[in-house]
This record gives sequence, structure tokens and C-alpha cells, in this order.
Amino acid sequence: MSMRPLSQSAKRITKDVVLCVALAGAGLLMTATVYDYLREADVLRNFERRNALAETVVAALDRDGTATLEAVRGAALLTEVVPDMTRLEFEAHSRRLQGIHSSMVSLQWEHFGNRAGFTFPPERTSWTGYASVQLGEAQKEARVAGSPIATAPFALSETARTNVILTAPVYERVPGVAGTNRQIGFINALIDTAELSRHARFLAQSAGTELRISDISANAPPLVLYSNLSDPDHQMGHDQEGPQVEKADHLLEITFGGRNWQVLIHPNTAGQLPTLHRENVALTIGLVLTALLTFLLARNQQSRRETEAATEQEKLLRDELLAEQSRLKEVVESTGVAIWEYDLERRYLSVSERWHMVSGYTREELGDNVLEAWYSLVHPEDMPLISSTFATLNALQNDRFDYGYRMRQKNGLWMWVHSLAHIVERNSGGVVTKIAGINLEVTQQKEAELRIHALNASLEAQMQEAVARSEARATLGTLIASVSHEMATPMGNSMMTASTLMAQAVQFDAQLAAGNLRRSELTAFVAGVKDGNTLLMRNLERAVALLKNFRQVAADQASEQRRSFDLRMGLQEVLATLAPSLKRHSQRVHLDAPDGIEMESYPGPIGQVIINLINNAYLHAFDGMQHGEVHIKATPGTTTVTLQISDNGRGIPPETLEKMFQPFFSTRIGQGGTGLGMSIVENLVKATLGGSLEVQSTVGQGTTVTITLPLTAPQPAPEEDAG
Repeated sequence: MSMRPLSQSAKRITKDVVLCVALAGAGLLMTATVYDYLREADVLRNFERRNALAETVVAALDRDGTATLEAVRGAALLTEVVPDMTRLEFEAHSRRLQGIHSSMVSLQWEHFGNRAGFTFPPERTSWTGYASVQLGEAQKEARVAGSPIATAPFALSETARTNVILTAPVYERVPGVAGTNRQIGFINALIDTAELSRHARFLAQSAGTELRISDISANAPPLVLYSNLSDPDHQMGHDQEGPQVEKADHLLEITFGGRNWQVLIHPNTAGQLPTLHRENVALTIGLVLTALLTFLLARNQQSRRETEAATEQEKLLRDELLAEQSRLKEVVESTGVAIWEYDLERRYLSVSERWHMVSGYTREELGDNVLEAWYSLVHPEDMPLISSTFATLNALQNDRFDYGYRMRQKNGLWMWVHSLAHIVERNSGGVVTKIAGINLEVTQQKEAELRIHALNASLEAQMQEAVARSEARATLGTLIASVSHEMATPMGNSMMTASTLMAQAVQFDAQLAAGNLRRSELTAFVAGVKDGNTLLMRNLERAVALLKNFRQVAADQASEQRRSFDLRMGLQEVLATLAPSLKRHSQRVHLDAPDGIEMESYPGPIGQVIINLINNAYLHAFDGMQHGEVHIKATPGTTTVTLQISDNGRGIPPETLEKMFQPFFSTRIGQGGTGLGMSIVENLVKATLGGSLEVQSTVGQGTTVTITLPLTAPQPAPEEDAG
């Protein structure tokens, strides 16, 4: 824009010189005035060129610094996505980052937990010790900001070069607590500031200027990060030699990792032009006019070439920035994640190409704003969870949260998505206005998890069923042993009575054959036979009663047959079969149940419940006690009956009471206990009998189990067709 008026002025100067030659002193004066004007314009042009150069240098430094920050942020994000990263994976990723960013001297994964962190290269592990104080302060700020923070500059004794450390926090999701993350460590990167400013330094040197970069964040004298000033004592600002604008410094600032860096660009002495005086120009203008015009034309051409070179350099920097962004995108894409950003005020959802690849839909099919399309693709059962998550964003204490859902792909299949998100922006009132995050496809993991849960549930049900059958068989075996022991007495008495009668009959027959039988002996024989028959009948009736009770209880235990029965009679039959085994103990069982409680239910499971509870009382409640009582009380209602089984034993501690219905929980594991007795009781009461149960216990006083059963048990659910 300024080249055209300068060319016209040169033409005017040529005409003025001719007039000066013709008109003498008046022409010389005008030539000097025009020369001063051109000189000032040239100086201003140089200053503008240096100003453009200064902005280019600062832009190059800012670009390199931003790329390095994003690389460290990407490393922290990768560590969050892959928390179980191995040393080899970390070193491979660190080597790739060092290949892209030469200023990154070393990279460290500092883990808070029991797992050791990693440092690459492995031999460079001492650099955090040189700046432990600065690193600690930077990590505090990074934990608050949630982004990479730089330390104050420091020098390593082994290299004597100035360095800074970039530190970025790493988080993980807290299991079982939705929307809550916790910090697990830091990604620390050792940055060589001289190498970081290499590109900016090259641009400054190629333009004949000197460069100094200082850290001015603290309330202290600036800390020099890099300097190639020929005069180390040079003061920032303008030179003190004079007010010439061509000698002015360029003082700019950038922000790197939360710290303020000051960039001083100073023209060196070799680039300054000598000061020309007006009277000298007036004396020599006539002799050097042609040479001066040629010189100005050459300078203009040179200035044009430099401007074109600066423009080309700016284009190269822009291309390099785009290439760097592309490389960063490739790093993110290589992790297999899809990136998204949602503007809540505009209701605008933008996604990365990876999102389109995973869903199967192209950008042309869904448009730039995929919000409405996304709503239609989410599984209807998962929308309430997503809606509730977004409805509570403003109340979140932590800006990071996650959620999972199913999304329909273009091929019609459902895929599972795990979304890790964080709040990017809030307005002045604290209301969330923008969020961003990444999506991970976890379909295979989710399907495997569901299959494992289904298999575990099936195995647990089969195991409980098998153990229930085993417990029933064991109980039946106990009843058989008890009844057989009880029947030994009446059967033995019967055998003894029958043997006595047989001996008396033989003796009577011998006396009768000898013919010396007296009336008194006949009378004694008849009385003995009568007494023997009475004793024999009494013992046989006792054996028949025992067999009858056992046959009914055994049939109920073995078949779980549904039938009508009187509750009192059923309980008496169970207690009668248990009586022989309970006789060996000093504790006693009391039954308080009225007649007439008719039930249409399963007497076998009811008996199994009563037997298990009595055995539990004798095994646990009366352990170490000489005396104790178990009371069984039945209270009828309109449609239900309540059974209370209480003991005056040791009681159950609260911590045991909370776990007593868990399968395989027992205080006597390894001492004969299976830990399934109370679990079977709960399953029989709730699943088979359709009732409920409650346990109350006081340590030192005893335990009461309250069971409420319907008088008519629910019909069993029909089994599903296996096909």
C-alpha cells in the first residue's frame, strides 16, 4: 500500500532536482525537505517490518508452547483412558511425543497409589529433585485448574540449561459413586526452554534482531529463560541514546502453562543506520541525487522482497500449525475415542469423525448439529439416566462425570457407549453452558459382563437348589437315625416279652404233657400271658406311632407336596421326629399352637424351616450353655398365620445379623458349618411358601425369628418352555 506514493514522490524528487539545478537554492531546499520525508517514511517502514517480525516471532513461540501443552494434556488424557498402562506402552508413547516435540527432554508418570510410576528416558530420573519446590507449587495449581501448569524456570546442574516442568493432573472414576472422580497422579514433562524457543530464535536472528525470553509471573525480578543479547545489561524498553523510533525495542507477552512470559526483541547495533543531518543533505543532495534515488529504489525492492518473505514465512508457520493439529488429532484418533462438544445454550452438539465412523452415519446424513439425531439413536430405556445426569450438572462438585448408554448403529445393532465428560464453561451465575468429552465403545466388554452376571446367577440358583436338596436329605437322614434309635426301646421290649411268653408256653406244655398241671399253675400261666400281651401291645403301639409320624414327615420332606393340613399337627409330627435326637441335650422345645389352623400349603418346607431354626438354636444360641428353651408360637390371622420361634440363648451380634442370610456365611466355617442354613430358610419362606420373615436379637438375651405365612400358599409359577 505504501509503495505507490513513494514511487510518485521519487518522480517529484527528480523534477525538483531539475528545478533545483535550474533555480539553485530554492531547489536544494525542497530536495532536502523531500529527502527528510522519504527518510522518515523508510524508517517507519522498517519499524513496521520489525513489528510484524516481532509478532511472527511471538506467534511461533506461542504455537510451539501451545503444541507442547496439548501434548502433555493428551498424555494425561491417555493415562486416564488407559489407567493400566504398562511401562513399554508408556515409553512408546513418550518416544513418539519426543519425536514430535524436541523440547520435551523427559516424561514422567507420577502415580499416587501402590503402583510405581514410569520415567522416560529411564536413566533421567533426578530432574524432579532439582525443582521439587517449584513442582509442588505447580501441581497444586494444576489440581485446581485441571489443566497443565508450568513451574518457574530452573537450571539442571548436569546440563546448565534452563528448564521448566509441565505438570498435568490425571483422574479416574470412583467405583460405585456416579459422577465422582479422584486424582491418581500427575504427568510431568521436563521442557528445555532453549529448544522450545528454537524456531522463534531462528526467525529473530534471520531478521538481524536479538531475543530475550523472561518469566515475569512472580513478584520478583524477571527470570531469564533464554537470551542472546549482545549487551547483557540492556534494559527493557527504549534505548537511552536517543528517541529514534528505529531503535525501539518490541516488548510482548505470552502465557505458557499458567505463567506469564515476556519476549524482548531488540535490534542489534549492526542493523542501525547512521543519523543524517539536514544541512549535510542540503550540501550533498545535488551530487548524490541519482545515487540516492537508485539506493531508495533498491531499498524499496528489498523491502518488498522482505515483506514477501515474511508473508511466505507466515504461511509456512500456518501450515506447520495445521500439520501439528493434524498430528495431535492422529494421536487422539489412535486411542480409538470419539470426541464431542455440547453447547447447552445453543443446543448444539458437534462430534468428531470417529463418532461418525463408530455410528455408521456420515456427516452429510446427520448434519453438523447431531443433537436431534443422537436423541433418536439412544435406547429409550437409557434416556432417563442420561436426562437425570444432565439435570444435575449444576450441582456437581467435580466438573468431571461419566455415564453409559446404548446407541443404535446404522446397521440396526445396539452398541454400548461409555462417555467420559467434563464441564468446560459456566456462566456468571454458575450455570453450566458447555461440556465436552470422549466416547468409548464398550459393547464387547458389556456383553461379556452381562453373560458373566447371568452365568453367576444361574450357578448360584443351581447351587442353592442342590444345597437345599442336600440339606433336606441330611435332615431326613437325621430323622431316620433319630426314629430308629427311638424305636429300639419298644422293639427290644417286645422281643423280650415275646421270648418270655415263649418260655412260659414251653414250660406249660411240658407240665400239661406230664399230667401234673395244677389249677394254680394254670391260673398263673394265664395271668402271665395276659400281662405279657398287654406289655407287648403297648410297645408295638409306640413303634407304630413313631413310624406313622416319621412316614408323614419323611413324605413331606422328600416331595414338597402341597396339601391341606392342620398346622399344630404338622408341627407336632416334626417335633416328634426330632424328639429322640433332642433328648441328648438339656435344652427343651415348647410348642404353643392352637388347634384348627387349617393351611393349604407345603408342610415339607415348613418342617424344614422349623428343623433348621431349632438346629441353629442348639448349635449357636446354646453353645456353652447348660440350659435353654426354644418356644414355637403360632398365631392365626384372617388370611395368614404368624410363627414366632424364639430362644433365650446368647443372641446374635449386629455385624453377624446383617450377614446371616448371605449364602456361605457362617461363624462355624471349617467346623462343620456350610453357611447355607439361613439362606435356605429365607428362600423357602419367601419363594416356596410366599411369606416373609424378620429376625430380632439382643446379645445376652436371645433371638426371635418372626415368620408370616399365607394360609393358602401361592401357586408355583409355570416353567418357561426351554425352546
